[in-house]
Amino acid sequence: MGGKLRKLFAMSPREMLFRARHALALRRERRDFLAGRFAWSDADWVPRLCGTVGAPPTAAELADWWQRHMRERTEPPFLLAADSLDASVPIYCERFADRLDTLRHQADRAVAGHFAFLGIESTQHPTIDWHTDPKSGYVWQRAFHADLDFSFCREGGGDVKYVWELSRQEALLDCAKAARITGDERYRERVTEVFASWVAANPYLDGINWSSALEVAIRSFVWLWCYQFCRPLESLSATAHLDWIKALYHNGHYLHRHLSYYFSPNNHLIGEAAALYLIGCFLPEFDEAAAWREHGWRALTEYYRDQYYEDGGSTEQATFYHNYCLGFLLLAVLTRQRRGEPVPRRMLERIERALEFTMWMTRGDGRVPRIGDVDNARSIRFAELPLWDFRNLLSIGAILFSRGDMKAVAGELSEDALWLYGAEGLAAYEKLSAQPPEQTARAFPQSGYYVMRSGWDRDAHHLVFDAGPIAAGLFTADVPSSCHGHSDLMSVVLSVFGEPLLVDGGFYTYDEDPLWHRYFREASAHNTVLVDGASHAKFYASNAWSCVAQAEPLNSESTPLFEYVQSGHDGYYGLAPPVRHRRAVYWDRADNFLILDRLTGQGSHLVEVFFHVAPGATVATDSPQRITMSTKSGHTATLELLDNKDLQWEVVENREGPAGGWVGTAYGHRQRAAVVRFFGQLKLPASMSFCLSCTRNEAAPSAPRETAQAATEQMQAGP
Repeated sequence: MGGKLRKLFAMSPREMLFRARHALALRRERRDFLAGRFAWSDADWVPRLCGTVGAPPTAAELADWWQRHMRERTEPPFLLAADSLDASVPIYCERFADRLDTLRHQADRAVAGHFAFLGIESTQHPTIDWHTDPKSGYVWQRAFHADLDFSFCREGGGDVKYVWELSRQEALLDCAKAARITGDERYRERVTEVFASWVAANPYLDGINWSSALEVAIRSFVWLWCYQFCRPLESLSATAHLDWIKALYHNGHYLHRHLSYYFSPNNHLIGEAAALYLIGCFLPEFDEAAAWREHGWRALTEYYRDQYYEDGGSTEQATFYHNYCLGFLLLAVLTRQRRGEPVPRRMLERIERALEFTMWMTRGDGRVPRIGDVDNARSIRFAELPLWDFRNLLSIGAILFSRGDMKAVAGELSEDALWLYGAEGLAAYEKLSAQPPEQTARAFPQSGYYVMRSGWDRDAHHLVFDAGPIAAGLFTADVPSSCHGHSDLMSVVLSVFGEPLLVDGGFYTYDEDPLWHRYFREASAHNTVLVDGASHAKFYASNAWSCVAQAEPLNSESTPLFEYVQSGHDGYYGLAPPVRHRRAVYWDRADNFLILDRLTGQGSHLVEVFFHVAPGATVATDSPQRITMSTKSGHTATLELLDNKDLQWEVVENREGPAGGWVGTAYGHRQRAAVVRFFGQLKLPASMSFCLSCTRNEAAPSAPRETAQAATEQMQAGP
């Protein structure tokens, strides 16, 4: 029985019914598309765009009416509102004056047609090819959005994300912001030029850029923010106003009919529902606006619980997507509150715990560890930040929940919080007393993480023990299901004196090269134990797993003298009889960490233990059993095998292929990094223990917060 058939039999009757109805709806939509019924005339547009207006304009008056209306209407409560922006611009110029040169530089690049994303540079000027993958050169055919063939991507022929990323148009935000702040007309002209180019090249439902509801949602956010920045400018013509309004209507019309229920009921669905809700809030004149608001908010309130465990950790087991989804929820909640409408108490509580998880995961250098998949996008992006820095969300959360501890970790008010909250948010933030949490250890029992830290200062140690499920909703049987979690059970990541030392192997791309994709998701790319080369689940094409091992609950003890945590899992895929792994981590609350492993089972097996060293760190050997690792600043850690001398070891670096010493630091970006591999044929049961002893380089200065320019340079590569 094939994987698709097994998955079909695992579906609930409700899901089967939904998919059947969706297939019928697509058939009707395809028929209408091919018949040209979506090529609406201005006469068709009037009742759609002005469905709730008491005296709608005629078709001939539509453009002039919308230009005048958007300058004169009583504004619905919304983010980046006109009066809020008027107050925020001078605050930005005062508080973020050091970013003005960087902003102009980024906007100038966008004007010149220079785009940088997903590890590539692309120059497209004066025209932009919206249907050609700028990396592979593959030209996507023009067809009804649901009829496009993605099979060549899954076979390693390319990656659709590159053409999608270009169409997100996020570089326009820099231009729109620069136009509002500097008054330079070139930037506003570039925004309307690129926007008009995209609209002309992508008729409704036609082609690759209508094939993903999440892509439509992300474009919606970008267009909303760009329009808000540019809308008051006198030079924005009546035609330009109408083009924005029509494009946002198309997006809402699409999202209302294509939310990713059952297809991607994770960050995709949350982002899509949030965009649908915001469009309905911003443009109540639309005939379907009320239905969009109701649909979007209902989806958010029904599915937010599925995104986060009770402890606040993401059910996707990926730190990037944890924060990506969190940003979408924050946008919807802030809009809801701005409108004076209620937000369920339990929803706010879950969001607050998710922010607490981000706070605990944030290291001294301001970044979170790379765990699970990543695609480099940000749900809230008004400023360029290092890829793994999510303190902007903590800044927003500090205001939303009046949390001084979140402010202490976030530092200064983020630019994102300023644009979303305005001057009132700044005043509320400054009233908060910044006080870091008193605790320095925290268990997240449902998501399966344990965090130990020596403090909340810049130079603190920070360890994350990963004993959570690979992802929620996966099957222990041979039923494949997609997710963003990796085969990383019992993995450890560690920063010492504020610098990454042991890191997760990271992620590379979804479809560009199957070998690299699979390597970064399998257990050998994580700081854990392998037996006979087996991972904790069965790899099933792209980002799907089946036959998932089950992790045991965390067992921990925290005292003034030490921290201790342990867990285990019930086996490796394909090994019979099964082999079980238990791992414990002991920290003496100073500079010494013990990692203790025990494997139970029968017979003799190849056992491998991996330690992935941060890019830029060096590795040297002191003795047959001891290895010294040095961070970029010269802090050192000796890694010593304390027992089981049957294990040999090697340092893997500068070799060919995925297993040749690599770490994925961002989507489409990988860096050389040393991997320490202990290995040997062991008769089970067997135990191993390792000691990491850290020594500070007293001459190393404490690293300051990144400047805006440094943040821009590091955005693509990450830490």
